[in-house]
Amino acid sequence: MSRRLLRLGVRVHPDKAAFRVHDRGADPTDLQAPPLPQPGELLTIGYDQMWIASLQDDVDVTVLLEEWDAEPPPGPGSWEHETSGELYLRGAVAVSTVTGEPVLHGVRLLGGVGRYRMRIRAQHREAIARLYDQLLDRFRDGFSAEFQAALRELQGVEHYLIQLWPSREMQRPVSEAALALSGTFPPPAAAGLPIPDQTGPLPSLPDMTPAAPPPSPDGEPRPAREDR
Repeated sequence: MSRRLLRLGVRVHPDKAAFRVHDRGADPTDLQAPPLPQPGELLTIGYDQMWIASLQDDVDVTVLLEEWDAEPPPGPGSWEHETSGELYLRGAVAVSTVTGEPVLHGVRLLGGVGRYRMRIRAQHREAIARLYDQLLDRFRDGFSAEFQAALRELQGVEHYLIQLWPSREMQRPVSEAALALSGTFPPPAAAGLPIPDQTGPLPSLPDMTPAAPPPSPDGEPRPAREDR
């Protein structure tokens, strides 16, 4: 059974509707660097870096990064999108925005230097893009307290799970001592029990339906307020 060696989550602002997962020394302007995804695409991948695309560029997304010692199990639950690829990593992986702002400067990989298989899953891409557009339609003032409160409900709900593990050619055992030193030693699975959910619960989409206005003092319903 494969073991999860590392799991962490970060918030990323998808400026220009994308973010980059890459080797710590990868240059986004290099000839081997992949182009930014076209509208609707989820992934473009190169030798040591890849772009993952959102459908919007104003709402933070959550990125879950996992390292495994071999191909991870499918896990319960469903994701709306899934794709895979392979990267060359020099013992660490980093996450950056399109404008070059580092989100993760470089996370050390217990698998070491070499090629890594990757599974990329996404959830709530279309829904968050649609809900954000609805916010823009409802509120004229993007700096108003009401707009900002509604926007906070959307932050971090769009999720991306990135699972990586050494390619078959470089797979080698990771010692329990190395796991203990890394602070990521996974809990042992009890015999006879099902494999726990390795992705964690996904957040629910917020209910963005405008609240009905309270009744007037005479008992008649108030007319709905126009935000335009």
